Amino acid sequence: MSRNRFAGAVALSIASLFGVIALCAAQDYPVKPIRVVVPFPPGGYADTTARILSQHLTERMGQQVVVENKPGAGTVLGADAVAKAKPDGYTLLYAGTSTFTTNPVVLPNLPYDPVKSFTPISMVTNSSLILIAHPSLPANNFLELVALLSAKPGHYSYGSFGNGTSSHFAGELLWSALGVKLVHVPYKGAAPMMTDLLSGQILISIDTVPFSAQYLRAGKIKPLAVASATRSRFLPDVPTGAELGYAAFNLDAWSALVGPAGLPGGVHAKLREHTKQALATKSLQDAFAVMSVDAVGSTPEEFVALVKRDIERLRRIAREANIRSD
Repeated sequence: MSRNRFAGAVALSIASLFGVIALCAAQDYPVKPIRVVVPFPPGGYADTTARILSQHLTERMGQQVVVENKPGAGTVLGADAVAKAKPDGYTLLYAGTSTFTTNPVVLPNLPYDPVKSFTPISMVTNSSLILIAHPSLPANNFLELVALLSAKPGHYSYGSFGNGTSSHFAGELLWSALGVKLVHVPYKGAAPMMTDLLSGQILISIDTVPFSAQYLRAGKIKPLAVASATRSRFLPDVPTGAELGYAAFNLDAWSALVGPAGLPGGVHAKLREHTKQALATKSLQDAFAVMSVDAVGSTPEEFVALVKRDIERLRRIAREANIRSD
């Protein structure tokens, strides 16, 4: 055998050996606890739903699936840590719209790519954003609000839970469609924004259904429209922007489970299947529903398509409204 043929045979044998090792590793996976990084502080609905999912995955996978909170820099710290982690299936990321669609639009020099840096496993939750108002606002439905804003251009402001967040973008999508301008009042999160809305310091804001639902049901604030393609099953009497003739007012708040780019195929397949089964479990769906959150699933291809589509839309509105992060 010639030297070149011998070297080629050795290289092929080594490649085959590594292939067998990778296959065995995927078949045995998981052999140790799996870490799910949540780039938010404990206690929010993202953290809570991540813990519910992790418990279901623990029961199905035979290893502990544990949540690690890593907040900071608008979810960038946690997302970047996972993007740089070893792609072996033992470090995953549970994040949502800010990580994958708004940060790439408003943050320069982002250390990760929302598509290329990750291996999508599945969408997990979806919840609607909603246009809400203080009871003193002289408009009791969406059409009355449109008339009010048109009659007093530049007079009203609205609150969001931060510059460059999904509630900020949803507002600008709506005002652009209406052809009106409102002064943007950014807050450091949904809680301080809701405090000022309840006290009447601001009269209009955009929040998530999960955070707003308890105040809406108590009559402390009033709903005007949800920013989704279909009505929220948790607030079935509230119309969508599309129903009212403003289809551009459509931006959901969602979360997804991903791993670092390059997850081995067998590991990826196991994570996808176990996550799919967990999301179909009635106990998980019921636990999510208590928080006014829907359990959803997706293929990796559907996730990538959603991210790319929303980034394109949000880049346009960011240019028009000069949206930047803090």
